[in-house]
Amino acid sequence: MSDIDLTQAIRALRDEILDTAHHRDRDPPGAEVFEALLRALSIGGESVPGLDLALHDAVARRLAWGDSEESVLADSELVFDRLVASADRVFSDPDDQMIVVEAATQVATTVSRVIALAAVARAGRERAARMREEMTQRQLKEVLEKQKATILRLEHELKSDFGR
Repeated sequence: MSDIDLTQAIRALRDEILDTAHHRDRDPPGAEVFEALLRALSIGGESVPGLDLALHDAVARRLAWGDSEESVLADSELVFDRLVASADRVFSDPDDQMIVVEAATQVATTVSRVIALAAVARAGRERAARMREEMTQRQLKEVLEKQKATILRLEHELKSDFGR
């Protein structure tokens, strides 16, 4: 089967793979993974130019809107599992099944890489924020100690002025 036929066959399975009946008008979770899979199948080959960028943007958008890394990965895994089961059922030729599974694996790997990069970036930002907070606390402690020393000095001077 040609790449175009495979893409059309997988596109026909969209509702089944994404389980759209439960989501009505909204985009079902994992839709970005499914769209990336269709792009991967339509382009074919070892490397899929543009897959990383488009999928990265879609995953980053979900994370920006508050989806957790775990939920994005879970959606990707669910789409992958449903796709493999559907491909096994629909395609009798093992070569066609392998092409679909390879494309799905590439997409799932890309999602995992994007999530890992986002988690590392978030950890870096959190660490920097924690270090800034610790530095601010240290500076505040130093200022308070200086103020305390100044107050003690002024009290001592005041006592000595009244003591004369």
